Amino acid sequence: MRPRNQAPMAAMTALLTLAAGLLSAFPPQAVRTLERGLEARLLRLRGARSVPDSVVLVTIDDATLQQGAWFSDEGSAGEPVPPWAEGIHTLPWPRARYGDLLDRLREAEPAAVGINLVFQGASSRGAADDAALAGALERSRGRVALAAEVLDISESGFAGLSLVQPPEMLLAAAGPASIGLSNILPELSGEVSPRHPEAFSCSLATVNPPMALPSLPRVLLEQAGRPSRQADAERSLNVYGAEGRFLRLAAWEVLDPQRWSNHPQRSSIRGALVLVGPVAAQGGTGTPTPFGNLSGLEVLATATANSLQGDGLRIWPAGPMQRGLLAAGAVLIVALLALARGSLRWRLGVTGAGLGLLFGAAVLALFWIHTWIPLLVPATGLVALGLVHGGAAYLNEERERRRLRRTFERYVAPSVVAEILADPADAEGMLRGRLLPVTILFSDLKGFTQLTNRRSRTGEIELHVRQLNQYLGAMVEVITAHGGTIDKFIGDAVMAVFGSPVSRGVAAEAQAAVRCAQAMRHTLQRLNQQWAEEGCTGLESGIGLASGEVLVGQIGSPRRMEFTVIGDKVNLASRMEGLTRNLEVPVLFDAATAELVRNAIPVRSLGETPVKGMDPQPVFTCDAVPALETSP
Repeated sequence: MRPRNQAPMAAMTALLTLAAGLLSAFPPQAVRTLERGLEARLLRLRGARSVPDSVVLVTIDDATLQQGAWFSDEGSAGEPVPPWAEGIHTLPWPRARYGDLLDRLREAEPAAVGINLVFQGASSRGAADDAALAGALERSRGRVALAAEVLDISESGFAGLSLVQPPEMLLAAAGPASIGLSNILPELSGEVSPRHPEAFSCSLATVNPPMALPSLPRVLLEQAGRPSRQADAERSLNVYGAEGRFLRLAAWEVLDPQRWSNHPQRSSIRGALVLVGPVAAQGGTGTPTPFGNLSGLEVLATATANSLQGDGLRIWPAGPMQRGLLAAGAVLIVALLALARGSLRWRLGVTGAGLGLLFGAAVLALFWIHTWIPLLVPATGLVALGLVHGGAAYLNEERERRRLRRTFERYVAPSVVAEILADPADAEGMLRGRLLPVTILFSDLKGFTQLTNRRSRTGEIELHVRQLNQYLGAMVEVITAHGGTIDKFIGDAVMAVFGSPVSRGVAAEAQAAVRCAQAMRHTLQRLNQQWAEEGCTGLESGIGLASGEVLVGQIGSPRRMEFTVIGDKVNLASRMEGLTRNLEVPVLFDAATAELVRNAIPVRSLGETPVKGMDPQPVFTCDAVPALETSP
């Protein structure tokens, strides 16, 4: 059913569109948090991804430290400690061990090696320790990326940033363009995954150009001659899964010459990008991601792999205005399509389809082209739009139901009203008009006009009105009890309809009408007895009935409407009532009514009788009708 007034719906649509645009363009913290949660859920739904074979980790892990501790204990017991195991039982390691590690890796011919550890200042173990690492760097010159780190030491009383990097001797040995930042940007609200380390480097270049350095993954790629396939600074890390997704080799297995020479995974180093660093038990530390906390080494490996494959995660649209336009546009387009038709099913269907398309597009973009389309605000806007449509339809339906109830309650019993309102569309059709087979009942008082004139002359008007109301009230009760509908009062006359607006069957309605006529006669007899005891003049009535099709509907002017029936059968019933005076019988009905009731009620024919304004008609009456149990 189309709402009569679209202005409130248009206003709500405009408000939802504006709210979606503003919340998407300038999301408050609560919205950003919920958006991050939704993105994280979808990433977990996507699951872990396969990692490239060309990125390998050499980890200084718990196993390596335990192996070093075992050799250290052996040395304490007098057993010689292998040179490669000296000092590896605890961090920091001697720098010479990193030199040994680089030499072992160089034998396996990696494309480049990145060390995620900052060698700050001179070695505490003396110049020989630095010289050992510098020699290894010389032997792998141009193939090793060293880490630097920018620290914010303002809380220590020193304003500004501090660049921590290896000493010049190590940088010179590694060769030009061999240092990169291992920092990543602090977690930003609205982002579920950490930014690529290159984003920190670009931000630093803007804030403090003298400290500007490329990220460690970028240096590693450049040394290997493999350019990044994405704009790293604009991407977040597209995590491959929980910690441990990349191929890992324990550092002690690489350091041990005998074990390394026969290691089954040594061949995986050839042509690979190798990252070296500690991953000892992270516990609650590390970088948060949808798949849990990742160690710094795993984060750098993820950034390197993303750059190699071009599958870093990006947000589209990137700008706030574009995000606002996307959310507002999605809500507005769906709202306009929904308003094209008035049915609730159409509107909810369009809104649901829009929500499904939006969700599907976001999921496909995330899974296939590694792009996150902000989903929460436009999806919430569409859900709110559906609720608005549903709420408006409910209010419209309730308003229409109340209107129909008020209309029908003026004409029929409450139980019939409930049955009619079970189908509001059908009820509306009743009011607009339709043809129905019914039985019409007319009842009129004989000599009532003369009685009215006499009582008016004697000043008994109040008595007269009270007696008439008492009579009409009793007749209404009888008609309602037999399932009839009061059509109208015409002075002292009563017109009732059986079979409208709800029918129990043509024959059943005709039988109920005839039984009702006899019950009305019995009721009037009881009233006359009561009035006689009160010294009041009694009344006498005639009742006429006719059956057939009539036009049923709400008829009248816009200022005054009546739910009534019109047609020849209405006139015929009125004529039947008039003939009761001539034929001196209380109840008369036509041949159609007689045919419908003769199987249940004794019918007596009175022959064919002239009818005013019509051809002669066969008329019938009934002398006695068995009592019928009825209920309103």
